[in-house]
Amino acid sequence: MANYNGQLKSNEIFSSIYNMIISQQVFADNIAGTKSELVDAAKVDGTLYGDTKLYYATDVLSSAPWGNDAEAANLLALHRPEDPKCQALTIDKFRQISLTVDNYLSKRAWGDETAFSSFNSVMQGWLGDTKKIYDATTYNAYVGTATTDVGRQTIEVDVTTAVGSATGEEAARIEGATIAEAIANLLVDLKDVSRDFNDYGFLRSYNVDDLIFVWNSKAVSKIEKRDLPTIYHKEIMDKFGEYTLPARYFGTVNTQATDGNGTTVRSLIEQDVSPKQGSGAKKHVFAGDLIPSGYTATANTSYTTNDKILFKVMHKNSIPYMSAFSVGTSFFNPKSLTENHYLTFGHNTLQYLQNYPLITVKEK
Repeated sequence: MANYNGQLKSNEIFSSIYNMIISQQVFADNIAGTKSELVDAAKVDGTLYGDTKLYYATDVLSSAPWGNDAEAANLLALHRPEDPKCQALTIDKFRQISLTVDNYLSKRAWGDETAFSSFNSVMQGWLGDTKKIYDATTYNAYVGTATTDVGRQTIEVDVTTAVGSATGEEAARIEGATIAEAIANLLVDLKDVSRDFNDYGFLRSYNVDDLIFVWNSKAVSKIEKRDLPTIYHKEIMDKFGEYTLPARYFGTVNTQATDGNGTTVRSLIEQDVSPKQGSGAKKHVFAGDLIPSGYTATANTSYTTNDKILFKVMHKNSIPYMSAFSVGTSFFNPKSLTENHYLTFGHNTLQYLQNYPLITVKEK
């Protein structure tokens, strides 16, 4: 349906008089939710003093045979631990959302003060909603694409072989049982002392309550509808669907400049993408948005979706989202009778803490 062209209709009785507009309503229910559960749980407050938070990881000590009386000669021996690993998170991403409004000329487009105030209120509300969208989409896209191959942090589940020639409900049950078995085995391994589930190769074990499962919605929908009775087990069920992200967030980062295809190539960050031919207007996209056909995203700013990714397993503190500040300001320009509103904020470059697991489980 075309945008309203501003033409009033002639009155049915008096053709020289035009029917007036009944009312003007501005949609205010634009953003009901942003799938922000993950980023809300991951937020870590920074301060205005300093810009970096340091995380130190240490490994287990060792035991040695004890030689009873002979040990007296070793009384002054030194037993220094190995240097700890140190990872830095730095607040180095700063963004600003801008909006210009006025209380004079634009007011002439509205029939009364109520409609005009509603419009201005909605537009100023977009400042906060835009930040919420930025936070959620940026974080979700990172979670869905971040991977590590160190140790056993990339796990493949061979559903195809397990299902074999089975079809219908039988195939669904086998598929559910296969995924459930993989989850059960993984939980056992994570509770055991192991070097397999952190990038440092340090000995670690994890409390299941500290682990979160981030599910691909396509996998959840398929299992929930057909396979749930098959995988019933309290510890598994507690983690099933714990956090669910739309399938569009799961994929593989493109390490080279990649052209949009309108179907599977999506933006990893909020950015302006340029036309492939180099001429024409840029298009603005948020993280998780499709890169439009005919446009190109630079290296490491896009990803290709992968429906084979079933879920991610990570520690609740694996990916901190550290904020610097979030401040709203405004400025009235008496020359143009306009009012500029700004929302300025900062956060760290997203990265996972190497001391914690970041496990990707996908179909083989």
